Amino acid sequence: MSFANKEIKFSKKIQIEDSLNVFKKYHDSLITEIFYFQQQWLTNAFKRFKDFDKYVILIYIINKAFKGYNDHFIVNSFDDFYSKVNFEIPRINIIDLSRELNISKETTRRKMIELEKDGALIKEKKKVMLQRIGQEIQKPIDSIKNLSRVISHFSDQLSKEGMLKNNISKIEIEQKIKSNFTQCWQYFFDYQIPMITRWKAIFGDIETWTIWGNCVYNQNLVMSKLVKANHELLKNNDTWIKRLNDYGDQGLNAMTISELTGIPRPTVIRKLKILLKRKLLTKDKNNQYLIFSGPGSKNYNTEQIKIMDEIDKIRKINGNEFSNLITKILNIIVL
Repeated sequence: MSFANKEIKFSKKIQIEDSLNVFKKYHDSLITEIFYFQQQWLTNAFKRFKDFDKYVILIYIINKAFKGYNDHFIVNSFDDFYSKVNFEIPRINIIDLSRELNISKETTRRKMIELEKDGALIKEKKKVMLQRIGQEIQKPIDSIKNLSRVISHFSDQLSKEGMLKNNISKIEIEQKIKSNFTQCWQYFFDYQIPMITRWKAIFGDIETWTIWGNCVYNQNLVMSKLVKANHELLKNNDTWIKRLNDYGDQGLNAMTISELTGIPRPTVIRKLKILLKRKLLTKDKNNQYLIFSGPGSKNYNTEQIKIMDEIDKIRKINGNEFSNLITKILNIIVL
């Protein structure tokens, strides 16, 4: 690809502050799209190994390679990248990997050995090579489509606010991500990996967060339908979590959660018991699970409110970081 005659029109550049303001203004509409994307990504990730930690280690390693590409101004398209039989990745320090992913050193070392046994990685003297099977395991065909859908929806709101001349179609975004794949997917992993570790610090493991998150996503869908029928509900100053508690009053049972996440039902039941004990979920008379129902609940205590406040802080951080991710990818498209 030649860039000799390419002119960057800086006036078209989208500013991160503008994106964040749009995200806050249209939060309730955008968060539904983001939840759908995240739910699908986590479900697909778990299917790969039936092991979230191993999958996150794999994408961390691949992202190291993407960073190396971008540091040397090398951009591979989706097809170019996945045409490789194997490629060399930067040397991985187990201690750094363990610290950055919030996984114990022993577990990290064991998962790395398992990735070698799976054929995803191979060591050749001082080199570490990612094999085709490792690439195929995390090949993000559906994730690119789903992320493009979110970004297109976001571009609608940016266009409404005059920050984009026109909204950008899902198909155009998907094509741009694929043609600038290693650059765009580094941006995505730079968002996704820290976001996962933030939630893991709260919930203890990714499976527990995924189960809790599916309950939240379901309640958000219930709330969204109610809000569409009665727009007056959005005119109060309640926080999103309070609105979710007030209007998202339908939960999920253990079997449905297992089907949605791909996590085995016995594991789901065990994690649900932990979430109930920590009062991060409640169970209604129909054995459906919902997030904590707030200070009016008979089970209310100050420790639980402290946790929910921390969850709300992380939610806001993730919103800021997601706005940043979308801005970076949109600027690749518009500049």
